[in-house]
Amino acid sequence: MKQTDLQGLIQETKAEKGLIFNSEGQLIDSYGMTKDNNAAAMANMIVTMSNEFFQDTLAIESLKQIVLTSDQGLAIINKYDDDHIVCLLTNDISKAAMIKLSLRQIVLQ
Repeated sequence: MKQTDLQGLIQETKAEKGLIFNSEGQLIDSYGMTKDNNAAAMANMIVTMSNEFFQDTLAIESLKQIVLTSDQGLAIINKYDDDHIVCLLTNDISKAAMIKLSLRQIVLQ
């Protein structure tokens, strides 16, 4: 696993919360979260089901990022290697571009 400094990533992107978990949904690190183990398990389920959706409907097997938005918030879930996933959350949806760019950079490292 590539080391990712979650707290540094949150500061860089100005996200409020974040977590890192493995492909089994087990929490590795979190910042600013309550119920972080539950959040990791739920985010992993979203990744798994979205990946299967892409495979079944578009025959695409390399899902990299999921963006969930509402009027009051944003969650961006990004795979950064074969077994690890990072999720950043913010109440300010205008931060979406900065978060996506920062997550893309950690994947390219």
